[in-house]
Amino acid sequence: MRTTSRYDAQGVMGSGNWYGIPNYAEYTMVFYNKALFDQHHIKVPTTFAEFTAALKAFKDKGVTPLAGAGAEYPAQQYVYQLALSKADRSWVDAYEQYQGKPDFHDAAWTYGATTFADWVKKGYLAKSSSGAKAEDAGAAFIAGKYPMFFSGSWWFGRFKSEMKDEWGTFPFPGSTFTLGSGGNLWVVPKGAKNKELAYDFIDITMKKGIQNTLGNNGGVPVAADPSAITDPKSKALIKDFTTYADGDGLAFYPDWPVPGFYDVLVSETQKLITGSAEPDAYLDALKKAYDAGAPKG
Repeated sequence: MRTTSRYDAQGVMGSGNWYGIPNYAEYTMVFYNKALFDQHHIKVPTTFAEFTAALKAFKDKGVTPLAGAGAEYPAQQYVYQLALSKADRSWVDAYEQYQGKPDFHDAAWTYGATTFADWVKKGYLAKSSSGAKAEDAGAAFIAGKYPMFFSGSWWFGRFKSEMKDEWGTFPFPGSTFTLGSGGNLWVVPKGAKNKELAYDFIDITMKKGIQNTLGNNGGVPVAADPSAITDPKSKALIKDFTTYADGDGLAFYPDWPVPGFYDVLVSETQKLITGSAEPDAYLDALKKAYDAGAPKG
């Protein structure tokens, strides 16, 4: 998913205060293929130690465990999630909200970059994924080629409708944070014509019936009736999001802080996959791009 930075939004909406209403939420998780776990007699992990053990177990059996894509978002989101597993809220706020100066060579960023690079070297992610796009990774997971795929709830409905193998989800182990937010915002510009129609549309999307339908079809609603969500997978999806939201565990997306950062994250993470850049050089490149685009002062 290509996220939109606050700078992109301000460029569209103009300067000054502006407000929006989210009618759905989104977050990242590990999708897993139950059939492949059963076939290879590997336990579904609940801790990070079990997760890394599962990665090794699949690789030892000749199976690349993680679907990845370096030409778009999934790869750099792996790096960010690994960094988040060593981070706290002040770390997130410094990076995303400019409440402090982020250190791209601190323990969290260093862990994220070095662990990701190590996973590629160990074969947990394929080097060939450096040129793959998100659609390639998702389609390969649907086809049963990979046991796991770390990505967002925006895939949920598609997996639900297209996957033949039984599958499930679990939160990324060992981290109180994950990538996520309130989803896209509906915003009505001050100078917009037909404002009342826009307000009516927003009201419609927030109605219980619409929110309940969203919740039963792979979405994460923000105003549904919990008792109306009957699909078991959807109930688990919403429950895990609620746990993150209630625990202040949503850490936004890595490309949000500065304009153009998404492209830098993608291209530099590709270098980690191919081995053409070491973690320190990778982090230097992120720092340079971040510092160039972040507000001064």
